[in-house]
Amino acid sequence: MRVNYGLPARPPVPPADDNAGALHLVEDFRASIVGAAAGDADRLVSILRIFGAYSPYLSSLVRRDPAGFADIVERGPEAVLDDLWPTLTPEATAGLATDALMRVLRKAKARVALAAAVGDLALGWPVMRTTGALSRLAGVALSAAAAHMLRAGARMGEITLADDADPERQSGLIILGMGKLGAGELNYSSDIDLIVFFDSEVAKPTGKRSPTETYVRLTKGLVKLLQERTADGYVFRVDLQLRPDPGAMPVALSTDAAEIYYQSLGQNWERAAMIKARPVAGDLAAGREFLQRIRPFVWRRHLDFVAMRDLQRMKERIRDHHGHGAIRVEGQDVKLGPGGIREVEFFVQIQQLISGGREPQLREPGTLAMLDRLTALGRIPDDERRVLTEGYCFLRHLEHRLQMIEDAQTHEIPNDPALVPGLAGFMGYGDTDEFRLALLGHLSAIEHRFASLFAAEEGDEAPSRSALPVGEDAIADYLEQAGFKDGARGAGIIAGWRVGRYRCFRHERARALVEGLTPILIKAMAKTAAPDSALLLFDQFLTRLPAGVQLFALLDANRNLLDLLAEIMGAAPMLAEMLARRPLLLDTVVGGEALRPITDAEALRADMAQALCDVTDYQDLLDAVRRWTADRRFAVGVQLLRGLTDQRAAGRALTLVADAVIGRLVDAVMANFALNHGIIPGGGFAVLGFGKLGGRELTVTSDLDLVFLCHVPEGTVGSDGAKPLSPGVYYTRLGQRLIAALSALTAEGSLYEVDMALRPGGGAGALATGLGAFATYYRGDAWTWEHMALTRARVVAASDDAFAERAGQLLDEMKRLKRPPARVLADAAAMRGRMDRDRPPRGSWDLKLSAGGLVDIEFIAQGLLLATGGQRPWPTDTASMIGLLRDLGALEAGEADLLCSALDLEAGLSASIRLTAGDDFEPAIAPESLKILLARQTGVADFAAVEALLDEARPKVRAIFTARIGDPAAAPDDNAPAAAGLPIEEN
Repeated sequence: MRVNYGLPARPPVPPADDNAGALHLVEDFRASIVGAAAGDADRLVSILRIFGAYSPYLSSLVRRDPAGFADIVERGPEAVLDDLWPTLTPEATAGLATDALMRVLRKAKARVALAAAVGDLALGWPVMRTTGALSRLAGVALSAAAAHMLRAGARMGEITLADDADPERQSGLIILGMGKLGAGELNYSSDIDLIVFFDSEVAKPTGKRSPTETYVRLTKGLVKLLQERTADGYVFRVDLQLRPDPGAMPVALSTDAAEIYYQSLGQNWERAAMIKARPVAGDLAAGREFLQRIRPFVWRRHLDFVAMRDLQRMKERIRDHHGHGAIRVEGQDVKLGPGGIREVEFFVQIQQLISGGREPQLREPGTLAMLDRLTALGRIPDDERRVLTEGYCFLRHLEHRLQMIEDAQTHEIPNDPALVPGLAGFMGYGDTDEFRLALLGHLSAIEHRFASLFAAEEGDEAPSRSALPVGEDAIADYLEQAGFKDGARGAGIIAGWRVGRYRCFRHERARALVEGLTPILIKAMAKTAAPDSALLLFDQFLTRLPAGVQLFALLDANRNLLDLLAEIMGAAPMLAEMLARRPLLLDTVVGGEALRPITDAEALRADMAQALCDVTDYQDLLDAVRRWTADRRFAVGVQLLRGLTDQRAAGRALTLVADAVIGRLVDAVMANFALNHGIIPGGGFAVLGFGKLGGRELTVTSDLDLVFLCHVPEGTVGSDGAKPLSPGVYYTRLGQRLIAALSALTAEGSLYEVDMALRPGGGAGALATGLGAFATYYRGDAWTWEHMALTRARVVAASDDAFAERAGQLLDEMKRLKRPPARVLADAAAMRGRMDRDRPPRGSWDLKLSAGGLVDIEFIAQGLLLATGGQRPWPTDTASMIGLLRDLGALEAGEADLLCSALDLEAGLSASIRLTAGDDFEPAIAPESLKILLARQTGVADFAAVEALLDEARPKVRAIFTARIGDPAAAPDDNAPAAAGLPIEEN
């Protein structure tokens, strides 16, 4: 991903002419200044004055290495560093004794510190360029020290080296850089956080000592090389406290022990820490392999809200430990205090913990780069990214200035107000008040955005902590007063929660959380259409939870989610059943996925590819596709329930999901099938979508109307696999495999019901039809209703792009066949008449079959399109068909507007009712809250207005049907499907 190098700081304010520190350093360096060229001399004086005025530490480095400093100023820090790195490699330092290596590394540290300071203070380096140079020094120093200790271990007979020239390679010694080192973000006087492991499968100890003793000794020697203070200073302070259980575990432990620890005892703060883990020295390949093995611990596919709460508590403990309260200037800790650097890092890590398991692009360690990625993915708005980026860069620059003064690992602004003006000048502010305002502004903005991640609802709607009554009778009365009908049954359910009846209540914390949540949940359910049913469904939902702490902590912190869950349980049994099967679907709501519209086919396919990137086994793929699809269907259902989308947009979204699924499974099934049976050389296979799939009008419960096309080159006798099949058998079995992949019930449920009845010949026809047979059928044998169904057909997926185009051309050709208009309309009217007689509507709220209902609208669009024709491409969705008929003059503008309006009304109501009431809806017994929901989603004042709209629209739709298609009641009933053998002419 693109690296964000951050923003440059202001250059320091030049010191006053009489500044003692500046005068002394310039005077001490006078000989070099006089000997320098004019331009270099000016630069030397300018930088020396800044160093002398603001940084005793940098002044001491200049005095220690005047030639090196002059070289940095003359050639530039980048060139000097480019020359330095090769001198520190394990190969370059191979012949050095321990003392000599320590001197080399310490002198290199001083040279990098000077170079970074010149780049930062004089050349305006962005903050991450400075941290990058410091991080690279740590990496090369660690590598040189590790190679030195491995060679020493080999000389002592403790280990065997796989490669004397490159002792780190295949050594099994894993040195993970953590925190800022892992992310390449070391600060100016940073210590380095390391975890040291050894891979028992790779390491080659000789047995002279135990493996643990050997690698502990190597680790201690490496630490001494880097952090022991000598006359030349030190390289880096080393912190090994991030290793598993540091109070009990050795400083180096085996990867086997580490894996067992992380998978069984690993804590959430360790997951967060591992986000930034990176092999920095030793056996890099073994390090990468280890991180790959513990990836399931770090990147969980399902949301762990407890991790977010744990991070919040960790941040609160840091504040408490350091005594930080209100934001201030004097004494402010710019790293750990409120609004500090750590809050920006936590802000990013929390987003990563929420979604990184499902979205691999969120697994990068860099803070600024991840802020860019979160914005690109729509997780945070651009203005929030800008505020956090600017604040982070300002504070990192300030952190560097604080540490440059005395090379102290400090993050605190001095408590003495008299010292603040000097720090302001070092930060480039001549006006101390301007510096104060800038600092306080950044701190406040960061604190506000960090706090928003955990903000509890405020006001009257805040979650109540009122306790439930004791005893089932008292709870029953409590429920009935809240609006439940069967209080006794509800009280029994709640009593079961209290005694830990289900797996999710095994943990004491889970029972404590649900005890506090139950009054709030009851209040939310009482607002729904069916409180008793909502409570029962929620109870069924709990029976399937493997654990409860995470969910209950999530609900405890998010009142909006609690209300949504209650609404789903009380008003949307279909979504409730989805949740009962897969409780972790709630992840999509909290992570934001469920609220984002699905409109981009390419983005959706890319999202699926990322979700399935780790899946290689065919059966695992089927399960993963079902999980991915359930997430998206649930999301669309939530959007419909909450009025965030309408049925037309929801239909397109659900169709995009189905298209992506079918395309992925066609590829997977064909590849799996070919393992045994090979392919038909030169053959082709395509999936046509009919009905709601073809028309891009799917609902959450729609089945898939499919037709399979195939092509077999002339003369082909069979497939080319180890178990060859004849072409007919090959494509039949391939089609059966695809149907099974789409509809089979696995551990993750099923995807879709598949209906193949629309294929040529219906149930008696071949499962996969050749192109020629398909054309022959529609030219001579297809019934009128099949031609009408064909208007909605489109190519959904194919074995390759060329065959998809060929199938699409054939489909378009069949749609454009000339048909006798009078015969088509008469057959359509007759079919509708038979439906009125044989399949009468179940009641006035049968939105599909009622006179003037959805079937009437679809028949008008399909019948007129067949009768009218036209040369422009035919759309497959009903609304666009109506628009085309208006453009062709087959419908008047007023008729088209009325039909589209009625379509939106009836399809929208149908989708809402399917979500909320299932197949049966009777206004007389429907709860008032459900009627209010339907009115809200229709955009009218009340349910009476909904009924008025229907009563007005449906007679007008039937009138258009009668005028344009024919009178269903008067159409002849010849007791046969309308009509085969239409005389077809080519266009």
